Amino acid sequence: MRDVQWSFISLATSSLSHLLLRIVLGRELGPSGLGIYTLVFTIYIFGMQFAAFGIGSALTKYVAEFNDNLAKTKEYISSGMIGSLITGSVTGVVLYLLSNIISISIFNIPGMVSLLKVTALCFPFIAINKAVLGTLNGFRRMKAFAFLDVALNVIILLVSVFLVIFLDMKVLGAVLGLVIPTIILGLISIFFVRSSLIYPNRTFLQNNILRDVLRFGLYVVLGNSIGYLYTHIDSLMIGYYLNEEDVGFYAVAAIFIQGITLIPSSVQRVTSPTITKNHAKKEYGSIVKLLKSVTLKVFLLSSLFSLFLIVFGKTLISTIFDNMFLPSYLPLIILLIGYTIYSTFMSIGTFYSSIGYVELSYKIALFSAILNIVFNIAFIPKYGIIGAAMATSTSLIVLTLVHFFIIRHFVKGIWKLKM
Repeated sequence: MRDVQWSFISLATSSLSHLLLRIVLGRELGPSGLGIYTLVFTIYIFGMQFAAFGIGSALTKYVAEFNDNLAKTKEYISSGMIGSLITGSVTGVVLYLLSNIISISIFNIPGMVSLLKVTALCFPFIAINKAVLGTLNGFRRMKAFAFLDVALNVIILLVSVFLVIFLDMKVLGAVLGLVIPTIILGLISIFFVRSSLIYPNRTFLQNNILRDVLRFGLYVVLGNSIGYLYTHIDSLMIGYYLNEEDVGFYAVAAIFIQGITLIPSSVQRVTSPTITKNHAKKEYGSIVKLLKSVTLKVFLLSSLFSLFLIVFGKTLISTIFDNMFLPSYLPLIILLIGYTIYSTFMSIGTFYSSIGYVELSYKIALFSAILNIVFNIAFIPKYGIIGAAMATSTSLIVLTLVHFFIIRHFVKGIWKLKM
């Protein structure tokens, strides 16, 4: 519970900072400016999956698994930091080179070119930050984990508000407010794992630790990137089929949806190392009890939060943003249905990687992403942002059913034979 508390504080601060920043941008820049920032931010988060390359998740697993072997954990952590620097730098260069194509050829927004080039600068640093957070999560040093995460989000909020409001830098100020703190916190985060870093030597390189970390991370990044694309393809396709103003309306609905993902996401950060440890000890019964308890409680809490937003959603949108953003309400209601059901799996979202079947995450995410893209292509041109919400909500429900069918296979089949 103490770990969940720190994880919750971390995610709550992140969501609150995100909400406050979107409120400021919505009021200062209007739906169009908020839409452009949302597209840049979505591309940034998608690129971050490749920059981090799943190394943080790999370190969470290996550090938790070899927690009693200090020499081994140091090799994994040091390899992870080296790998993060490489993958982050490569991703940054790729985004920089593709900024013209993405901005003009895909979204037809020339003003995005310089924004994406600025964004590309922070990828090596966010990759390092994610590797450090994965290490702290593996050690279950959740207080330090929360501190780094909270510091990053709060500083992004403060710097962005200063640049947008006081220096009147508009969307560029919001993007710089994201990039500058990310670079600074990425460098500071190294301090938290400095005692676990070692210099590469011949033995270090011969153990192929970096190869193992990258191999594990490959499946994670494939699953995470496809999963992220899956849950954000609606915003990108709204930008492609419609315009940046519609992206802004949809972004407001997405902001409130973050509230429903807050609890399952914070719980998932703790269930991940817990399932890993229990699986290593072959304590399958403990994992089953954890799954049942966590998913039921998360579903009840998510349902209550959704009911609150259904009743007070219109009032909240018009009060916090403005009446011009009321077109966000109906997509919000539709999204709540899918995310309430999907929140149950979110709470145990790293289940496959925790038990050594990380490739399953990628395969299921690929299936669901294709399904969501098909729905979006069918619904957005006809129903606009309401169609995007319908597509996402429907595919989330299907995805949740598929996940629990597979988990039931482990519980009723493989583990039952071993228990």
